[in-house]
Amino acid sequence: GQNRLYEWLRQNGYLVKRRGDMYNSPTQRSMDMGLFETKMRTIVNPDDTVRTTRTTMVTGKGQIYFVNKFVGGC
Repeated sequence: GQNRLYEWLRQNGYLVKRRGDMYNSPTQRSMDMGLFETKMRTIVNPDDTVRTTRTTMVTGKGQIYFVNKFVGGC
């Protein structure tokens, strides 16, 4: 499931495992490899406060990389 996948990605250095605002964000190494991209969004809350969200997405190159990694064995 997704929990095991995220845990594997964190333990193998693809996602940041340190708790905080960067948790589950791609590491610099995985960004340099072109496996992930990050989209930033700004949201205005009903009480007029502003918050920024970060969404991490796997690129097409990343999909191929991980499929080959999992099929070929970890």
